Order: sequence, then structure tokens, then C-alpha cells
Amino acid sequence: MKKKLLVFAFMLVSGIASAQFTIWEDDFEDSDVSDWTLLDTDGDAVNWLARTNLQVDENYAVIEGTNKILGTYNINTETLESLGRTQNNWAIAPAVDLSFYSGGMQLIINAQKAIFDVTNNLYVYASVTDTAPGSFTQIATVEIKREDMLATEFKDFTVDISQFAGKSQVYFALVSAPDLAIGYEIDKISITAASLGLEDIQGKKATVLKQNPVKNYLQLQLSDALNAEDIAVKIYNTAGTLVKDAKYNDSGILLDNLSAGVYYLVLEDGEKVEKIKFIKE
Repeated sequence: MKKKLLVFAFMLVSGIASAQFTIWEDDFEDSDVSDWTLLDTDGDAVNWLARTNLQVDENYAVIEGTNKILGTYNINTETLESLGRTQNNWAIAPAVDLSFYSGGMQLIINAQKAIFDVTNNLYVYASVTDTAPGSFTQIATVEIKREDMLATEFKDFTVDISQFAGKSQVYFALVSAPDLAIGYEIDKISITAASLGLEDIQGKKATVLKQNPVKNYLQLQLSDALNAEDIAVKIYNTAGTLVKDAKYNDSGILLDNLSAGVYYLVLEDGEKVEKIKFIKE
């Protein structure tokens, strides 16, 4: 199951959450990785795939485990025989919008090496442009060890991604080591942030609300820095749910379908982003 969360469900109107909170995750429970980009760059027809983890029964026959995972292997998964090939497989997560956040951010990979495996590195890359491997830069090396040949050993491995806070499009990739022995199994991957990149900008030289609280129409006095023709308007509630997605209109943005409460307005023209907190009556 995939989630894109933007804020704590519990948040004070006047404050920003101070602890790390999840803003995106994929736990692979639906076995759907159609929004991932999976690349077999070495061309050997071995790639990342959604499945359950490998396990063996009392007769050491290969069986399905109980964890739904994203995995890649350098073995025949039916017989456990080694393929003996150099692997270079990329699992690229869907683009994540981090423009809403500031401060410390973490990429958390819950993973294990497959049964009977040995220690291998898993490489983490990032790109702010597209999913072409050439656009990525390596940002971390994660060493994954197997302590017990058969036990389930999923552990969290944390990568600091604070340098991408505020970026509107970031792709993160997991890349296999060339000397991959048996396989990697990823049970969940998530991104956490320390704070929202929101601020009350009334009185500053930026976009301001013509009224706050707002009734049925949200009207704005735009910042000169924003191009009115290109502005996309997004409104989120305090549970992080996108409740309005529209193009900017000088006459105002109709909010009659929103219940009373606190909301966050995000304005983006492709180059600049402004964020404002407001109250709907």
C-alpha cells in the first residue's frame, strides 16, 4: 500500500510538528510497483520485482515467505542455484515532492539479505531531474548483513536526505552491488521529515490573503515573484490530504465545498513555491 502524507493528523493551528513524521512510504502490501521504474541495466533479464520473501521448509525446499517485498536476486529463485552474474539493477521510487518540508529528512529502508546470503552493500542514489540513470548521484552506501541463514532479519537502514528538503521533485533509487550474492528484499521504504516548510507570510513582500478567515472565495494579492498565468493552486487540510487542486484565478478560488477549519495553501508556478496557512469559516 502506498501513502503520500504531508502532515501529522494531529497538529496545532499555530505550530509545526517538531518530531520526525512520515511523508511518504511504500510497504508493498498491494504487490503493485507500477509507479516505480525498475531497470535491468546489465541486460541479463534479472530485475527487481514485487513478490514475497524467500524461505525454505523443513526439507529445504524453496517456499513463499510471509512478507510482501520488493526484491532482486542473483539466483534461480526456484532452485536457489547461483546465476553467477554481475548485477546492476535499479529500483527507482516515484518522484516525491519535498517542497512542503524543511529541516532534517530521512530515507528509511527496511530490508534484509535473502536466506543463505552474505553481507552486501546496497547503493542509494538520488536525482532531481528524471529517472535516467545518468541523472543520478550516489548519496549513500548501506551495508546489509545476514546474521542467521534462515531467520527473518528485516532492519531499518537510515539515509540522511536533508539536502533535498524544499525540492519539488526528487527520485530515490536503490541499486544492487555488482557482486550481489543471493538477493536483497525490501519490506518497506519511507521518507520522514522534521518540520513543514510553512510560514505565515502576512506583512512580508510575498503573496498575502485578502481575507483570513476565508468565506466562500479565497482571494489573493499575488507576490510579484509569481507568474499568475502559470500558478497551480493546491490546498491541504491538517491531515495532509489534498482537498483542492486548481489553476489560479484572479476573481478567487471557490471553497464552498470545504468545511470550516485550518488549511494550507501552496502556490507554485514551476520555479517558485509559496505556502500560506489560512482559516476557512
